[in-house]
Amino acid sequence: MKKLLIVSVGFAICLLTACSPQTLQTIGSTKYYVKIVDDGEKYKESGYSRYKYNMTGFDENGELKRLSFTAENQVEKESYLKVYYKKDEVITYEEVDADNVPKKAQELLEGKGTKSSL
Repeated sequence: MKKLLIVSVGFAICLLTACSPQTLQTIGSTKYYVKIVDDGEKYKESGYSRYKYNMTGFDENGELKRLSFTAENQVEKESYLKVYYKKDEVITYEEVDADNVPKKAQELLEGKGTKSSL
C-alpha cells in the first residue's frame, strides 16, 4: 500500500511539473490561426507600452472568428500565430511556422486580409 502511495505521489509530481501554467490554461480552448498583417495599435497602460491586435482568425476547419488580443511587445508582421480562445477571450498565443498552420486555415489567411475592426 505504501509503495502504491509513493508511486502515485511521484507520478502526480511529474505530471504537475510537466504541465506549465500556460498549458493548463489552454485546456478546453479552441485554437485559431491568424497572420499578423499590421503593427497593432500602440497604447500605454500603467506607464508601459502595449499593442492591441484586432483580426480575423480561422480554426482548422476554416471557421471564422473575430479575435482581439494585446501583447507586451509588437508582433512581427507576416508571422503566424496559434491563438487559444476560451470563454469569449484570447487566453494566450504562440508563434508558429506557416507549415504548422492547418491547410484550410492557411488558404483562408492567404486568400483574405486578416485585419478587421471589431
